[in-house]
Amino acid sequence: MAELWAEILLYMPALLRGAVWTLALAACSAVGAVTVGLLVCGARMSGVTLLSAPARGFISLIRGTPLLLQIFYIYYGLPELGIVMPAFVAGVLALSLNFGAYLAELFRGGIQAVDRGQRQAALALGLSPLQSFALVVAPQAFRTILPALGNYATVLVKETSLVATISVLELMRSGELLASATFRVLLIYSLVALIYYTICTLIARLFVTAERRAAIPGSLAAEVMGGSKDAILSRSLSTRSEAPAKSA
Repeated sequence: MAELWAEILLYMPALLRGAVWTLALAACSAVGAVTVGLLVCGARMSGVTLLSAPARGFISLIRGTPLLLQIFYIYYGLPELGIVMPAFVAGVLALSLNFGAYLAELFRGGIQAVDRGQRQAALALGLSPLQSFALVVAPQAFRTILPALGNYATVLVKETSLVATISVLELMRSGELLASATFRVLLIYSLVALIYYTICTLIARLFVTAERRAAIPGSLAAEVMGGSKDAILSRSLSTRSEAPAKSA
């Protein structure tokens, strides 16, 4: 057992350095994906054919081809056109475009889920279209899409492992190099899996906390997220007790 712990302590520094690069990839790609998603969503919902048609084509193309192919296309294919970029930048660009296409549809669904009357009421109160979107529509859409955003965040962290194919020294690539050098494949890949699991679990808990804070106070969703079982039960009982009185 002591020898096993000694091996783990020996391998962990290299794996943790790879994990730092994984987090850097995920963070940069997340920023890029949100930016691409917002731009494509805006073009998709603009109603202008010159904008909406390319946006629909972009979404269809990205969703219809594998992410690994997109990484290879950017890193190995674009140099034939004179566009050369470092492996890290190519990986970030591919992840940003890929997840941006999915986020564009997610954002569109969240915005369309907000009742149109909310926007009309905001305009009737004298708010500009931009103010009504920022102050009325966007907060409600954000609450709607937040659980799905958490899922996409954890998937993004795991999909960064594909960038190992273009020799970015992130967590998966670090594990591959260690495994090929030491032949301790089972141990090293178990450590890699543990690190990925830890990162994804922390991100999932972060989004659960964000969902709890974003829930409207007093709503059933807020009580469920807050774990207030007594409040939910009392609300249910009071509703049942009031029903005969109302009917009477």
